[in-house]
Amino acid sequence: MKNRIILEIMFICVFGLTGWYLFGVMEQMKSNNPKVENNNTLVFSDGSGIDIQGNIIDSVFEPESYEIKRSVAAFLLRYDSLDADLTFWKEVNSYLTEPDAVRLTAYCENDLCIKAIKNKPDLSYLTVLEYGEAIDMHALIGADSNGEFWFRENRAGKIKWRGENLTPFDIANSIGMGQ
Repeated sequence: MKNRIILEIMFICVFGLTGWYLFGVMEQMKSNNPKVENNNTLVFSDGSGIDIQGNIIDSVFEPESYEIKRSVAAFLLRYDSLDADLTFWKEVNSYLTEPDAVRLTAYCENDLCIKAIKNKPDLSYLTVLEYGEAIDMHALIGADSNGEFWFRENRAGKIKWRGENLTPFDIANSIGMGQ
């Protein structure tokens, strides 16, 4: 009986210390994760994933420091308004003074959109992701339902674009890189 109590105490100590250690590791990961702000609000972070040609698109962050290499404007492409959306963002790109300083990243809302995009001739101004991180995809879908896109420079934020009578020039200026 005495040995059993000692064994149970040892198990409790081992599990307690393991839990304490894992809690510390999780807190450290959370503080290093750019997707989680202090209030635990999930935000769009990087626009990484697999593009429509099957290429892996890496993060826009330096791996260790999460320092941003370039800005990202990420938006949802809707199948029903695909041509208008592509024309709009191509024009936004034409107004950017430093097009290489910002990555225009689009996510397709569905398979029809992906199939249609694969037949488009010139999308060199745009990275279209077929697959991306679930958190980012949900963030973009949520933003798009409010007519917004995500922009990340020093910090992530949403900017209105759909249904707002904003021109591509206005959007280029709002992301701070317009001519």
